[in-house]
Parts: sequence; structure tokens; C-alpha cells
Amino acid sequence: MYKKQLTLKLSAIAVSIMLASCGGGGGDGYYQSGSSNSSNSSSGSNNSGSQQTTATALKIELDKLSVAATNDTLTVTVRALDKNKGGVAGANVTLALVDPTNNVSIEGVSTQTTDAAGNAVYIIKTPKTSSSINELVKNGFKLIASTNNDTLTQEQTVTVTGSDSTVEADTTSIVLFDATKTSLNVRGDQTTVTLTAVDANGSTLANQAITLKVRNSASNGVRFTPNATQTDANGQITYTLSFSENQRASSYSAAQFVTDDLVLEANFGQSTKVYTYKLDVVNSDVPVAVGAIAVAYNPTTMEDSSDGVYYYKNISVQVTDVDGKPIPNQDVTMGVNALAYYKGQFAFVDTSTPADGKPDEYLPVTRAACTSPVQAVNVNGEVVNQLKPLKENSTVQVVSYINSAGTAATNNKYTTDGNGRFDLKIQYPKIYASWLTVQLTAKSTVSGSLIKGSTSLTLGYLTKDVTVSELNAPNILSPYGIDTNCSNGN
Repeated sequence: MYKKQLTLKLSAIAVSIMLASCGGGGGDGYYQSGSSNSSNSSSGSNNSGSQQTTATALKIELDKLSVAATNDTLTVTVRALDKNKGGVAGANVTLALVDPTNNVSIEGVSTQTTDAAGNAVYIIKTPKTSSSINELVKNGFKLIASTNNDTLTQEQTVTVTGSDSTVEADTTSIVLFDATKTSLNVRGDQTTVTLTAVDANGSTLANQAITLKVRNSASNGVRFTPNATQTDANGQITYTLSFSENQRASSYSAAQFVTDDLVLEANFGQSTKVYTYKLDVVNSDVPVAVGAIAVAYNPTTMEDSSDGVYYYKNISVQVTDVDGKPIPNQDVTMGVNALAYYKGQFAFVDTSTPADGKPDEYLPVTRAACTSPVQAVNVNGEVVNQLKPLKENSTVQVVSYINSAGTAATNNKYTTDGNGRFDLKIQYPKIYASWLTVQLTAKSTVSGSLIKGSTSLTLGYLTKDVTVSELNAPNILSPYGIDTNCSNGN
């Protein structure tokens, strides 16, 4: 453990907690990352020319579901997907912000070309201070990603929190979407949509009633059937959506349906915040998918190694066909891809008003997100770009797969059980907690086609490892340096 005397007085520091699937989460004494003070990173290259590669869908992954209204950063990964939800390299992706308060900004370029895994990584920042913080906390902001010359879009609502605001953020009604198909045929099609209810800390919410609405349903004729009345123990509920030519209103043309796409809106019964999800509608044969891989983890729990050096996190992987049926006895290879590393430091902060000279919280006081520089490396015969921090002897290759404590995974290969799934763990040194965002990847060959899946998370730490009274914590200083300039190793 590090021990460092850092006692500061900060009047308004909002701390956000991470979630899985769309980032990471906190609960049961588990905390992931926090606010940032400044950042000087490069977020890819601007490639605003002609579209090079066509994607069939976009997925937005967040390293946390809520962001602090001041001095915070959010790492956003936009994935261009193929018919089996695998990453598409070489796609031009643009990310736009919808924030009427003009408080939130994208650091670096807004248009990027996806890497070998289909990723475009962006860093979102909130200001040091603003006169319109209350409005930002009340309404949050929206991210809109687009590709295929802006003909394919996806959006994500982000909740904003702020301890200095009298307005309460709506943090108990966050809905995550997933569908078995990445695109639908305008002449008639069917898909199963899964909604997951979580709070801003990443904890799944069981036994919740979610209202689902299909935008323009009177015109497009889309019908849906809920397969349950409330979310299950995992916070999930599924719906079967279908439509045909005969169901569509005569005044609503196929061309208009293709333009509008199929937009779903969901919210909790009493919540005013609406979360949307868009499915691409195409006027041609939909590419025939063979399956998909879902990678998930428990966002609210972690484990501590017996020697006190590592953290463990449980991971679950499921392989299904296009109809959502599990595929048993399927071989899957796992991998890890570093998306961003962070420079900076935590401190033991006096947040009392007025200040009493005693630390009472453990908070990140500087935290810069870095997505460069990169180096070309050979991974199983494929040349990929990998993050290379400038600090001497530092690395982003710190996460490994294990079957259990002390038992390493053999070549990162696993086989699904009768339910089409398998469980495993990842481990990483405690000193890297909150200083690295990674993407866990899975790939398998189904019916001769390679399918891929992934999820992103920022490495978290256990709050029991932090003792404010003794100024003790395992991750006070970033292993990548404390200077918030990403262009040096200090």
C-alpha cells in the first residue's frame, strides 16, 4: 500500500462510479475511478474523407454511466459492428454531443477511423465550473455516433451528477439495450431486444417494470411482445419485435421507414428520463448472421488476492445464435485490448464546510485520459496498434485471465457449457486500479464464420483498501505518471 500525506480542501468534487457493459460500476464496497482535473490526450486521427468500410450497426460503450458535472472525464468507445456484432476496422465514425448548456466537450477530433478491433475511442470532459451546472445535472446530455456517411447512427444518454447542485440527478433509471440483429429488412423482419435496468453505480435492478415504446408505431406497424412483466434477477427483460409490409400504414412508405429507422424508447414508470436505441432498417436483404458473443461482468463486486497484490473480477461469456438460443460446446478465445490509460493522482481531501483540517474523503485530484502514443505490435500474426505510455518501464499489459486464484487460463481458451456460456476471472495488480480502461474481447468460429464480442471497463479498486484516517491506499499515484500532459513520461 502507498501511504502519502495529501490533505486538501476542495469545496465541490463530484465523484462518479463506473459500470460494466457501458463501463463499470460500484457497490458492495467497490469503487471505480473518479473525477479528472485536466487532460492532454490525442483521440485518434481525423479522417473526414470518403467512407472506407461499411458497418451494419454501432455500439456505444461508456467507462461509467454517470459523469460529474465538473472536472470529470468520460471515456467513450464507439464500436462499428458487422452482421455478427464483430468489430469492423477502417470505418469512419463521428461522435457528436447534444448539450444545450454547452458545458460538455470532446477532447480531440470528433471523426476517427476505427482500429483493428472496430473501436474509435473518445474522451469527453466537463468544465471546472459553469453557471448552468444545475441544468446539466437535471437533463444530462446525449451522445450521437454516426458512420456510413451519416446514414447509420446510434445514441446514448449520459446522466450527470453534481454535489454542488440543488437539483437531484435521475440516477435510478438507466436502461441499456441490446438486440439479436444489427439491422432489419424494411419488407418485414423480427428481432429480440433485451433491456437491462441499472442505477448510476452500475448495480442491476431486479423486479422493475420498464415502459417500452416504439416511435412511430402507428405508421411503421411494429408490434412487440414482452416476455415478462418485470426485470429478472439480473435486471433484464426481453421483448420480441416484429413487423411486415401489411402492418405498415399505406401512407408510410418503405423509403420513409428506411430513413427513420426503428427507434425504441424506454423508461421506468415514474421516471421522466427517456433512453433511446436505434435499429437500422435497410431496403435490401439483411446479411445473414450466424450468432453473437456477449461478454459481461458483475459491476458491483470484486475480490482481493490472499497476498494483497491483485484484484479479481468475475467475467461471464455466452454464445448464442441469431435467435438468441445458446450454442453449447463452442470454443472461444479471450483477449484484452487497452483503450485508454490515465495519469494523475488521488489525495485525502478535507471536504468539510468550513474546512476543519482533517481529510475525510479519498478523491482523484488530477486525472488525464491518454489514448496515445501507440506502437505497432504483432499479435498472433496480425499487426495491431497498442498503447505505449511514455513513462519508463510502464505497460498497459496488466490484465490476465485466470480460472481461479493461482490457476492461469490455458491460452485464454474456453468451451461453452450446455447453456452456451462459461465463467472465468480477470486479475490485475492493485496499483493499476482506476488508471486503465480495457476492452475484454471474445472470438469464436460458428458455422464457418468468425464472430466477436466485447465489453469495456475501467479497472476499479476496493474501498476497504483505503484508510482515510491513516492516509493509506494502493493506487494513490498513477503508474503512468502524475503530469497531466500525455506527451511526456513524468
